[in-house]
Amino acid sequence: MSQVIEIDLGHRIIEAELADDPVSKARGMRFRSEGKMLFSFYERKPVIDMMFVPVPLQLVFLDSEKKVVDIQEAKPWRFYRPGEPARYLLESTEPLELEEGDRLEFEI
Repeated sequence: MSQVIEIDLGHRIIEAELADDPVSKARGMRFRSEGKMLFSFYERKPVIDMMFVPVPLQLVFLDSEKKVVDIQEAKPWRFYRPGEPARYLLESTEPLELEEGDRLEFEI
């Protein structure tokens, strides 16, 4: 099982599974109907595929300073890319009540 980390959203603290190796990054939220995952990328615009993800996800893209730069509601069987370069991605099966410009806190 991957490492679980705490993420401070400012208004509450959540736990998310850390996708920290190529296998967990490739698997992501496929075949899951609940949960949260945090991905780390090089600062860029990663392509996120929703193949085999059975439920819609909220995609929260963060820059290198952990500031929200884009939020998208992702539907299964589609591809997504942030509007701004992103260093991190927080995926969630539930709305996280965040807005662009919010800062999150976590250690990885």
